[in-house]
Amino acid sequence: MRKVAIIIAALAFSLSSYASANLLTNGSFELTGEAGHLTGWTKDYNDNIAAVQDNPQSGSWNARNYNDGGYYQDVAIAAGETYQATGYAYIPAGTGGSPWGTFIGLKFLRSNGSTAAEYQINMENMARDIYNLADTGMVIAPLDAVTARVRFGTWALDPWDPVSPTDFDNFSLVAVPEPTSLMLLGLGLFGIIGFAAKKKK
Repeated sequence: MRKVAIIIAALAFSLSSYASANLLTNGSFELTGEAGHLTGWTKDYNDNIAAVQDNPQSGSWNARNYNDGGYYQDVAIAAGETYQATGYAYIPAGTGGSPWGTFIGLKFLRSNGSTAAEYQINMENMARDIYNLADTGMVIAPLDAVTARVRFGTWALDPWDPVSPTDFDNFSLVAVPEPTSLMLLGLGLFGIIGFAAKKKK
């Protein structure tokens, strides 16, 4: 019976891990490496983003954008599978800028680098001076996609500059199990429990 309980616990743990494992490297900017606390991320455009310690959403570090600029991270994915990207942005109150310049997004890319699908959350209508969650919801990778690109940043458009400094933190990209996979795992768990109960009798 003890062996069965261990197997059930292992299956349940693997299911929960699969459903919540972050596919991004250093999504919370806590790790250090060659690029400091931005390790794992690549500059998308302009060089106005740095890692700082004075306004994390959680943990000790966050990324701060001082003007228009962006970063991204690419992850290999399975076409046709379901994914969900989330991240947090903090837009300060004040004048002299436009909050619509802040975004968090997810792109699915083909093998030639072209965009197969894009989901971008523009943060213009969200509250100021607090961290707001951007969430793509569950989206299916197109059948010709090979890469997921998680992006964040701000952009300027004359005569407005982005509100700054804008802070970003705690990015996540997770693979969401299909209902069929969940059902099969659940049936497996019930089968093991039933077998153990029958054996005990």
